[in-house]
Amino acid sequence: MEVRIERLNAMCTACSYSLSATPEEDATKTLMEWAKNKRLLDKGGARLFGRNTFPTDKPEPRGYELHLTIDENLKTNADTETSEVPAGLYAVLRFRDLRNINLAWEKLWLWIEKSVYEQAGWYKGNHGWVNGFEEQVNWQEQKPPTEWIFDLWVQLKE
Repeated sequence: MEVRIERLNAMCTACSYSLSATPEEDATKTLMEWAKNKRLLDKGGARLFGRNTFPTDKPEPRGYELHLTIDENLKTNADTETSEVPAGLYAVLRFRDLRNINLAWEKLWLWIEKSVYEQAGWYKGNHGWVNGFEEQVNWQEQKPPTEWIFDLWVQLKE
């Protein structure tokens, strides 16, 4: 798990959101159904980003947004909305296996804390307070969660 610094260009996304007992699963089901109907699931180069959302300044309740990169002219529906992954400078950490996600986030936050960089900070998004993205790199490969590869993205101040 090595941290790297990367600059991202803004990416237009279709976004689904859930505030429920199982927000990741619910947001995924909604977005994947929409993407299947639009024939986007096999489109090469599409990227999948997720992030926790907090409608209040407390850790619960917690929602989840799932973002699939799309062409900006593509129309969303009542269950999805057009959004974006913002441009900027990011600290990025790659890891394998969904079970390692908490450890990976801890490592990334610790690295930022000890580095010369400073996180851009929390901001209020459409569905609450947000900070960072979880990109599932190999989402189109239909592998079990133990073989999923993730990049964690935290925006840095410039």
